[in-house]
Amino acid sequence: MKVLVIAPHADDETLGAGGTLLRHIARGDRVYWCVVTIAFADSPVGYRRERESVIQKVKGAYGFAGCHLLDFPAGELDALPARRLIDALSSVVQETKPDVVYSVGGSDVNTDHDVVYRCLMPAVKPSNAPFLKEILLYEVPSSTNLAFPGKAASFQPNVYVDIEKTLDAKLDILNLFRAEIKGYPHPRSIQAVKALAAYRGSSVNLGYAEAFCLVRRLVW
Repeated sequence: MKVLVIAPHADDETLGAGGTLLRHIARGDRVYWCVVTIAFADSPVGYRRERESVIQKVKGAYGFAGCHLLDFPAGELDALPARRLIDALSSVVQETKPDVVYSVGGSDVNTDHDVVYRCLMPAVKPSNAPFLKEILLYEVPSSTNLAFPGKAASFQPNVYVDIEKTLDAKLDILNLFRAEIKGYPHPRSIQAVKALAAYRGSSVNLGYAEAFCLVRRLVW
């Protein structure tokens, strides 16, 4: 099986689906990572190099089959012509031809997440990606949970993945993003991420889980 995970910013994939991605890799699935942004347009060179270095470390820690760095400017995706991002995402989808896609959804408060979701959907239409069997949306602590009423209600998880055996490895990888990890009780702290996994797990009688919203599943 081939899997593609879309991350508007490097660390989104680990926060929302890291345990699940590790399960895929452990069973021999080929997992591809698409990072939409690396840094802000005005980020210092040193910051960009640090982010690129972290991305390479994370790629190795997971054992991803491939990494696609689109390098759009963070925080400015809503100012770009949508066609540019749609075309870039379509190219990645066509190159990897995944069976399963994991992505952020339209419920997140982060504007970049919202834009990525809206631009991904045209790229994965059944007529454009007939090989794609399943699309799942993951939640991102500090974004999905902070969305305003109405928008937040659109994340209704209906798929849960047991990550009890991969949680520790997920947290180890998350620690590679040192600049992005905050102290508790910030939702992007190690303690809060573990607490969310416990909460999602307890919702379905598991120790720890990641939750997803199923967009589409094709069964032949």
